Amino acid sequence: MMRGTFVLIVLCANSLATEGARGQSLSERVEQELPSVLDTYKALHAAPELSHYEERTAALVAKELQAAGCEVFTGIGKFTRAAWKGHGVAGVLKNGAGPVVLIRAELDALPITEQTGLPYASKVQVTTDRGTKTGVMHACGHDLHTAAMLGTARRLADQKDRWRGTVVFVG
Repeated sequence: MMRGTFVLIVLCANSLATEGARGQSLSERVEQELPSVLDTYKALHAAPELSHYEERTAALVAKELQAAGCEVFTGIGKFTRAAWKGHGVAGVLKNGAGPVVLIRAELDALPITEQTGLPYASKVQVTTDRGTKTGVMHACGHDLHTAAMLGTARRLADQKDRWRGTVVFVG
C-alpha cells in the first residue's frame, strides 16, 4: 500500500513535469525516495497523536517541508475549545510560472490500541478529553499519506529542472 500511494502522488505531481536532463524514469525516482519515505512512515506510525494534539507530527512535517525548500506556514486552524490548538501546516514550493497543485495529507491518529505486533507499532497511551485512557494508532493510513506527501515534496524539490509551477502541501 505504501508504494502504491507514493507512486500515485508522484504520478500526480509528475503531471507538472517537463522533460528534464536527468533522464530518470518515474520508477527510478520512486525507488530512490522510497527508503526515506518508509523511515518517515515508521516514525509517524510509532508516535501517533490524536486530533487537535498533533504538535510533534506538525513540527516534523514543518521541518521536512522547510528542508525541501518550501515556504512553511504553521499553526493553521482555529477551534472553539481554547485547549485545541491549530496544528495545521502548509508548505509552498514555487518553481516559476505554471499550474498550482495541492497535495494534502492528514496528521491525526485514532483512539485505538494497536495490536499489530509490528516492530514500529504504536505504544502511545493517552487520556482523552472525556477522561478515558486509550491507546493511539494510525489505523486509517494518515501516517502513510503524510510520509508520501513529504517524499513527494523532497522529489519535486530535488528535480526542479523537470517541472514548473507551484505545489502547496497541506497537513
